[in-house]
Amino acid sequence: MQFENMMNKKLIFFLVISIFCLSACFPTYSSYNENENIASANEQLEEETPPTAAPEAQNNPYSLDSLKERSYGSGEFNVEYTWERQPEFVRYKVNYISDGLAIHGFVNVPEGKGPFPVVIALHGFIPPDEYETLDYSTRYADSIARKGFIVLHPNMRNFPPSDSVPRLRDFYTGYVIDVMNMLAYVRSLAGQTGIFEAADLSRIGIWGHSMGGGTALRLSGLIDEIQAAVIYAGVSQRYTNASTGINIFDYENSNAAFSVHHGTEDGTISVEWSRHLCAQLQDAGKQADCFYYEDQPHTFYQSGDADALFIKRTIAFFESNLKNQ
Repeated sequence: MQFENMMNKKLIFFLVISIFCLSACFPTYSSYNENENIASANEQLEEETPPTAAPEAQNNPYSLDSLKERSYGSGEFNVEYTWERQPEFVRYKVNYISDGLAIHGFVNVPEGKGPFPVVIALHGFIPPDEYETLDYSTRYADSIARKGFIVLHPNMRNFPPSDSVPRLRDFYTGYVIDVMNMLAYVRSLAGQTGIFEAADLSRIGIWGHSMGGGTALRLSGLIDEIQAAVIYAGVSQRYTNASTGINIFDYENSNAAFSVHHGTEDGTISVEWSRHLCAQLQDAGKQADCFYYEDQPHTFYQSGDADALFIKRTIAFFESNLKNQ
């Protein structure tokens, strides 16, 4: 018995040492890959949180119909300071009120006289305690601005330093409202002396990644002036008109052309979601250019050639649909 106990202890010790050695042999993941895993868990939690209004309710506040009927832009929009000057554009730190919440973000304004088309850039999920205003999506906003587009980049609610509210499954309606309020302020300031003096709001594009891609899809059916939408690994299939019983998306009445991008090795949002989205857009008679990036994850920004190709395609798409009309 004593011999058997001794052998068991040796076996346990051997297993512990083996596990330790094996773990040391595997590479550690970057913080962004960890964020992707957290994003999946968070989005699953959001999906399981019940909505605050039944889908079948009349005048459901989450439907596109209700969002079209309500008003936006009752509050203040402030340009806090000039954040950065680059040869091709100037970045401004801004904040504004969105339904009583203080929303922060930045605006990139190209150098020159304009007029400049406007592109809305929407970030994906990053844990709020790690989120920074100039995060991974900044590189895309900057690339677009360098080519002569005003870029609006809000930190949507729940992403500091913007105000936070309890998370719930509202089909991204809160984020949609934050963008609609920002756009309402820009409309009121366009043509006046200031950062939006040269803004051309008859030509609007939208860019969205992951959660931001799902929000961009909703906005493309809500804002008539959106003529071009780039959807990057977008959350496109979680909520549908059929499953919710309300009008969540409206591809048929959208005026936008679409450019859909997705990595085939995305472990956060399945590439099949974008394949299905492209089929939905084509069924609705929409122009939809769909690109799939072999062996690429949820984001390409660490992937060199794939990220450069994605940016090149994004710029060409916006120039074709917002400038060459």
